[in-house]
Amino acid sequence: MKFIIMSCSHTKRTDPAPMPALQRYDGPMWRTLRALLDRHPAAARAYDSGRSTAELQIWVLSGLYGFIPTHCEVPNYEQRLTERQFAKMERDPSYEFQRIASFVDDAEAVLFAGSEFYRDGMWRASGGKIQHLNKITETNGRGIGEHRAQLGQWIVHHFGAQEALAA
Repeated sequence: MKFIIMSCSHTKRTDPAPMPALQRYDGPMWRTLRALLDRHPAAARAYDSGRSTAELQIWVLSGLYGFIPTHCEVPNYEQRLTERQFAKMERDPSYEFQRIASFVDDAEAVLFAGSEFYRDGMWRASGGKIQHLNKITETNGRGIGEHRAQLGQWIVHHFGAQEALAA
């Protein structure tokens, strides 16, 4: 199993009805992820809309909801993750903080995607085990373009090149 955790996004689709997190978040990284899933059928099949047995698990670290799978429906909201909120997540099981370590343990490859603050939170939730160092990759570029490229490189590395576009 491959495992991606993405940080939530300030930019969200504003539809009032709840929608899957994969569709709700609409920042550059989320648009890139959706495009990658569209262009890489092997990754899309591995994800398969969030089945619990899917070969690709994609979760989000939300400032309001904690760690949630991207198939979970969320309303439009605004809540940036703070240290205080993250400390609350560590103590309260409803935020799924404790579950992340087992996902990371079980995964053969992991990607933490987001700002340094969010990635630090992902590391904390992963349990920070030394054996995780070889399987966890982070997006850590200087700008969003580098982060997007790193996300694409990770998908290609684990799921192969994109399909050629029909002429």
